[in-house]
Amino acid sequence: MLRTAAAELRSREVCVKFSSFFRCLSAYAFVLSLCSPVRAEDSYGLSIWLKDVETTKWVSGAVFLGVTAQGVSSWDWGSSKSFNWNPEGWFDEDTGSGGADKLGHAFSSYALTNVLADRLLRHERSPQRAALSAALTTQAIMIYVEVFDGFSLDHGFSYEDVVMNLLGTGLAYARTVNPKVRNLIDFRLEYQPSGYTGFRPLSDYSGQTYLLALKLGGFEALRETPLRFLDLQTGYYTRGFSSAEQADALERSRYGFVGIGLNLSELLFGRRKPHESELKNAGRLFFDHIQLPYTSARASNNFDD
Repeated sequence: MLRTAAAELRSREVCVKFSSFFRCLSAYAFVLSLCSPVRAEDSYGLSIWLKDVETTKWVSGAVFLGVTAQGVSSWDWGSSKSFNWNPEGWFDEDTGSGGADKLGHAFSSYALTNVLADRLLRHERSPQRAALSAALTTQAIMIYVEVFDGFSLDHGFSYEDVVMNLLGTGLAYARTVNPKVRNLIDFRLEYQPSGYTGFRPLSDYSGQTYLLALKLGGFEALRETPLRFLDLQTGYYTRGFSSAEQADALERSRYGFVGIGLNLSELLFGRRKPHESELKNAGRLFFDHIQLPYTSARASNNFDD
């Protein structure tokens, strides 16, 4: 009885801790973004957004078609004739994936916003305009997903997903408009197949690890030292939540960690420069978002021990 009560208390603490952490991070990034003033000529309206959607149509169109195909084939869109609300919870032990799916929403929104903003910046949009257009397009796609999830018997509309989508896009917005944020903070996904679902980096929650990287090269005092190739990292991952893992009698476990890792973008491509080639820019963008396995050392804590 006492052990059960203690486990429930730890579960609530994890939920509050990680929810508060990401809210604080978003608020911090937003405050920093305010330090980058919007230029007077950057008046913004629907026509400007639509023009920027046209500029990024191949990326946003591919994502739109991809999530639509996934929704119809895997998420049971249309299986319910009525709209369903589905409160899923946050990082509790009794949720579907211990919160890994919530971080997946934040990361997907963050990554898509960054990719769209990068396309617009390379078409000589101002950082403020690129960030805002990318944020609006990303959130339009993500709310489209949630609305049609509402017509799925297996999912339903989740306000928690919407909150995490906004947090992810908020961090990406701040990185775009303020170089200080971009030079200091990355939000990354590390993936190793769990062995239960094949290679499915976006839905194999037991193979995912999400991390925030504080890039030492973003500090001016360390910019010309070997420490610029290293990050301080903190993150979260879960194991044992899938039905296949449950069938193997694996226990549900949620882990937090701190560690130090390689900044592969800095190591492979060096300091960011204006007008980089498409290939180099794509490689840098990839490693800004992906941490390869075995490129960091970590100390983990199991919240469910």
